[in-house]
Amino acid sequence: MTPIELSNLYQTLRTRVSIHCPNSCDEISLPLPSDFSDELAFYRLVIWGYALVNEAAKIPLAFLTNLPPLKANNSFRNEISTLRTYVVHNLVISKKRDQKTYAFVHRWFKDACDRGTPNSVSHYSDCCAYLAGRLQDMLSGAIEACDLLDDPEDGPRLVTDLKERIDHDWEAYRFDPLVEECAARLGNPGLDLLAIRSKHLEKWRRVLSQADENERQRVLGQQIEADLLEAIGDALPQIIREDLQRVAASTDATVAALLLLREARRIGTMTLPQIIGLVSSHVLDQGNSEIKAKSVDDNN
Repeated sequence: MTPIELSNLYQTLRTRVSIHCPNSCDEISLPLPSDFSDELAFYRLVIWGYALVNEAAKIPLAFLTNLPPLKANNSFRNEISTLRTYVVHNLVISKKRDQKTYAFVHRWFKDACDRGTPNSVSHYSDCCAYLAGRLQDMLSGAIEACDLLDDPEDGPRLVTDLKERIDHDWEAYRFDPLVEECAARLGNPGLDLLAIRSKHLEKWRRVLSQADENERQRVLGQQIEADLLEAIGDALPQIIREDLQRVAASTDATVAALLLLREARRIGTMTLPQIIGLVSSHVLDQGNSEIKAKSVDDNN
């Protein structure tokens, strides 16, 4: 398998998929190496493969490789993603996640070049050939699965399923208006909304894809709101956390909190810490009143 042959396979896949879902497979801007001969070529091939399975053809490839003949269950994506993590990130051996990455990659190298740690040009050449063969198998299987899209009986159902998956795989920026609206509704407490979006992006996409068509906006909004509230809770000062613990212990305080939240949303001037402080004060006042009442009863 040469770089040109690998590139041509992807172009064939793009053509087959575009018959049913135009513009669903993008060009890959990263060039393949000129040949599969050394360590640098291996790194470039890994990065090209990652761009293929996780960016340019993310949804069509995942869909087609889970159909016959491959039924790969995302194994290609997991493999290339782990290799890419190894070649572009600084791994810390004390972290369990990075330990798993090291373990996977060294097993992969052993299969590819008969060395857990390649240390020569010939080793990396063998790794290139092995990875190119894996990508060839994936692309060839996906191209063969396109025959199912053309099938007069099952094809329309499969094409509809693929189109829905593509439609539901929102670009990250499409979540921003919902996140900003929700943050404003909660008092816009100075959160890093971009970081929150990045953290929960895949989960929000899953929520979007699994929700009923008429419920998607509502269900997605609820999930975003829950994640923002969690982020707010994580960012609160210790004194506010202590107030929250007192609030959580009181049924009356919960009712008061709901009333205050309703009022704060209507007026639009109270921040979340102010609301919690007011509710906490309510809890303390009520607790003091109950203690005084109990003391009077005991004296009587």
